[in-house]
Amino acid sequence: MSLLAREPFEQVPCKEIFAPYRETFVPPVQARPLTEVGAGVELKVVRLGRNRADALKLRSLGLTSDRPLSIFEGCGSRARILTIGSQRVAIGVELADTILVEEVSQ
Repeated sequence: MSLLAREPFEQVPCKEIFAPYRETFVPPVQARPLTEVGAGVELKVVRLGRNRADALKLRSLGLTSDRPLSIFEGCGSRARILTIGSQRVAIGVELADTILVEEVSQ
């Protein structure tokens, strides 16, 4: 059985993933860019990247709104190493600045 290349593109995308890229999206008051958060704080993703393409790339690395993350290392103009569960992912400071997060209430 062979899969046609067009099949995955005919699937309807999940609306929740793309909701933060609508013009009417208003982020929560407590949402901040990832670059403004210190290491060791448990965070929840509010918006990934500047556009849908960035969001899909970051989701493929494991960054999703239902998985808490924290900054393992990095500050200032240095790359950020994120801890997502037992996985660690490194992203550049320019990309980290496009990710909106909020602290998880304990």
